[in-house]
Amino acid sequence: MKKILSLLVAFLIAFTSFLGTTDKSFADDAKLDLTAKYAVLMDYETGKVLYSKNGNAKLYPASTTKAWTAYLVIKHVPDLNQVVKIKDLPPIDGSSMYLKNGESFTVKQLLEGLLVHSSNDVAVVLANYVSGSVNEFCKLMNKEAKAIGAKNTNFDNPNGLPDAKHYTTAYDMALMSRESMNSEVFRNIVKTKSITFKPSEAYTYERYFVNTNKFLTSNEKINYNGQQIDINYDIIDGIKTGYTDDAGRCLLSSGVKNNMRLISSVFKSSGNDLYLDSRTLLDYGFDNFHSTTIVNKEDYIKNKKILFSKQKELIYEPEYSYKLVLPKGTKENEYTTKIKLDNINLPIRKGDKVGTLEVYKGNKATHTINLIAKDNVNSIFASVTENKSIMAAIKIGIAALSFIIIFIIFIIVRKKTKRRRKNTKNIYSNKNRRFKNRKK
Repeated sequence: MKKILSLLVAFLIAFTSFLGTTDKSFADDAKLDLTAKYAVLMDYETGKVLYSKNGNAKLYPASTTKAWTAYLVIKHVPDLNQVVKIKDLPPIDGSSMYLKNGESFTVKQLLEGLLVHSSNDVAVVLANYVSGSVNEFCKLMNKEAKAIGAKNTNFDNPNGLPDAKHYTTAYDMALMSRESMNSEVFRNIVKTKSITFKPSEAYTYERYFVNTNKFLTSNEKINYNGQQIDINYDIIDGIKTGYTDDAGRCLLSSGVKNNMRLISSVFKSSGNDLYLDSRTLLDYGFDNFHSTTIVNKEDYIKNKKILFSKQKELIYEPEYSYKLVLPKGTKENEYTTKIKLDNINLPIRKGDKVGTLEVYKGNKATHTINLIAKDNVNSIFASVTENKSIMAAIKIGIAALSFIIIFIIFIIVRKKTKRRRKNTKNIYSNKNRRFKNRKK
């Protein structure tokens, strides 16, 4: 009986552990001394979760929301030098640039105010500018979040002000941070230490704002591993702070070291423990993991001879390089690759998929990368085969010829059938005559 109970308890522990690791963390068993209630560490290149603490639990994101707002503005406004005139702006609580009706700013300047100073009023202005209303912009935020896999998020405003319907998870925010850092404009703004806006007729004072992210600007100290060190950390290049009473202290961070970029997502911390937790996470990642390239696309540029083509060959390559993050000190398993080309039909356009590159760990396929054409490949008969008018005429001609052939076959078969019936009739007639003659 005791043995059965022991097995049952072991099963329940294993099962509940499985439920708590839906973000596929490498290091759910790692014991990091974090005061934050929620935390995720993610590798930027691969999206691999290296550490998770309540990573999929619901939380309030506060002003870290503005990172996603800014990224979507960058994505959906083709010219960031477009000028936005402030008008009909209602009073907005919290951190603000104190925008005045009649002022004008470029979209880029407003993005700087949004990300560096964390301005709630700017978030509303940009939301209205992109989508026509805050409500429509929130629909865009949620649609785009779900498109990248952030499935446990619902944004109800563009700035993160308290709202019961405005929630996310540490994992989803890490995922959105990773996506946002793909933008060079975004990366350049979130690492900016300070910004200045000159006086205007509507606002007669110069505005000067220091980045709210203490990793970039602070001279304060934290007790880290028994030593007093600067909060300012030179490997950090963004991303965004947040705070409300319900959300607590929140911070999304990006750090680069050892040819790796890691994203940390820390929520519901307090005071400068926020930076202690974030640094603990990032250093844990850099100290315990390394990035290795399994497929370097430059090493896999291949060619294949193509008959009846002007270029005589197809040059192709993997769509992207493929990296893995592995624990330091672990033995790397051997990875092999196999190229599978599709059936090649001309013409081929640059960027077309022409096959796949399969990555194997032992005998098991672990990843598939599309192979794409580096250049156009055209048929030597392209003047005919790629001319729509000529090809249409040829198709009509083939259809007409097919009809004529079918018609001729039909006539021949019909004549043969008539002849066969006539012969059969004559045979029966002769038999009947013989039978009558015998009777007589």
